[in-house]
Amino acid sequence: MHDKNRVPRALQSGGLLLATALVLQGCGGSDSTPAPAPAPPAAATPAPAPAPAAPTAAQLKSTCDTLVGQVIEGVTVTGTTRFEANAPIYPAGFCQVLGTRAPFLDIEIDVPDNWTGRYWQQGGGGFDGRIASVATKDAGGAVTAVSPVLALKGAVYAASNGGNRADVPAQAAPAIWASGTDDGRQSATDYAYAAVGTTLQFGKAVAKAFFGQAPSHSYFNGCSNGGRNAYIAAQRWPQEFDGIVSGCETMDMAGQTSGWLQAASLGGTSAALSPAQTGAAYAAALSACDALDGAADGVIGNPQACTFDPAQLQCGMPGASTDASLCLSTAQVATLKSFLSDLKLQNGSTVLSGYSWGNGLGLGWGGLGGGFALLASGDPAWLTPAKQAGFRLETDYAMLGAGLAAIGADHDKAAIASYVASGRKLISWHDGSDALLSPNDHYRNWTTMTGLARSMGLADTDSGTRFFIVPGGGHADGAALEEVDWASAVMGWVEDGHAPTQMTYSFTDAGGTARSMPVCQYPRFPKYMGTGDIHTAASYTCS
Repeated sequence: MHDKNRVPRALQSGGLLLATALVLQGCGGSDSTPAPAPAPPAAATPAPAPAPAAPTAAQLKSTCDTLVGQVIEGVTVTGTTRFEANAPIYPAGFCQVLGTRAPFLDIEIDVPDNWTGRYWQQGGGGFDGRIASVATKDAGGAVTAVSPVLALKGAVYAASNGGNRADVPAQAAPAIWASGTDDGRQSATDYAYAAVGTTLQFGKAVAKAFFGQAPSHSYFNGCSNGGRNAYIAAQRWPQEFDGIVSGCETMDMAGQTSGWLQAASLGGTSAALSPAQTGAAYAAALSACDALDGAADGVIGNPQACTFDPAQLQCGMPGASTDASLCLSTAQVATLKSFLSDLKLQNGSTVLSGYSWGNGLGLGWGGLGGGFALLASGDPAWLTPAKQAGFRLETDYAMLGAGLAAIGADHDKAAIASYVASGRKLISWHDGSDALLSPNDHYRNWTTMTGLARSMGLADTDSGTRFFIVPGGGHADGAALEEVDWASAVMGWVEDGHAPTQMTYSFTDAGGTARSMPVCQYPRFPKYMGTGDIHTAASYTCS
């Protein structure tokens, strides 16, 4: 990093000679003693090299055409496509560059003609397998939408498939990781962390191929596994990203995986809930807690304030359903309560902070838990219900922690704290009603991380990182930049010093009504002010 207060080496040496001359003059001597020769003039500081001239439209098109077949940072460019400007969808043309690196890593880089110097890397989701492309196309292949980071922010856009191909069964995760082959092991490593680094190196090199210079500001954004990717970027490549947005992940995959497998161990027993029972339970909680934010609008605006007791759903209780397929047994009530409570070891230490009320608690957890257990252990049996039924928290939690750390799929909170303490910016966020990854565990781990940043000298952690809750959102709601403008929030913080305090979540509710609510900085939540349209964010305050 350039230090504005550093004296150039040429001036340091010249100053030393001048000071020596002055000392000799001050020592006196006879008139016959010749005066010391004057110090040579200090060498002029060389002028900075001029920035490369902006390429012409013809040069941009030529570069797009000539990249095919080149190997850049170990990635082979397999194809390029030129998209001419198509306002209002995208006001400037861009080149889409596709590349691949063995065995199964596919990457997309999109380079806009009106580049603003920004680089934006997008994370994946689930077990990945597909590229989160910059463009949305209709059935005929026509572009119907383009990511705002390219269309409105002029950023180079980068994304990958995470190192596996969901549409090719023999190359899809998590099965490919269980193959026992070198390709399978590399695919697992790519998913764990390496795909992020390869995409980063390739993306920035492609940008330089077009414009002759590196990006001036670089960002990473992601939710779910993309949120995991984002924290991986902060801890492994902190110098490469000025700002990072990480959503709907927990900053501790060993703990989250333990929660998933603890629930999966009940599969096939009388304690497990059916999807219908899970949905009915959430509907009852919503009915009880909807108005806590001042508006009965079909959203639990402050899920932490919702203390609805699952015991009320037990068959035979006054408030329980009379439908035997929807009310809960005593064992099922205990299961649901366990989801809403902290998961702890026998020594009392917390493995996973309990969930808030969300729709779908317990559903699909075994598939995700099994995949991450496979990454940690290398044992394909974790993909089966039989193995998951034998999950034992006291022993398997340690295995998950060690194994996920060894393959590089989990998090180093101290490294993330160092990223924040260095002056870079991190926005962490979660959906308030996420039923897949615990929002409360995310906040707990984020708080631990900020404590570490404080111990590193960052007195005001609010100056480097902030945590937000998307009200009422289920898993990954609000991840789209059209729903919450995370791009403007992190770019404004990095480039202009405007720290985000509140954003807006724009969505369509279950009844088809377009509406908006404020995204508040935790621990604040939206509160209806008592007047105005309950479907409009302006009618709420963060309190």
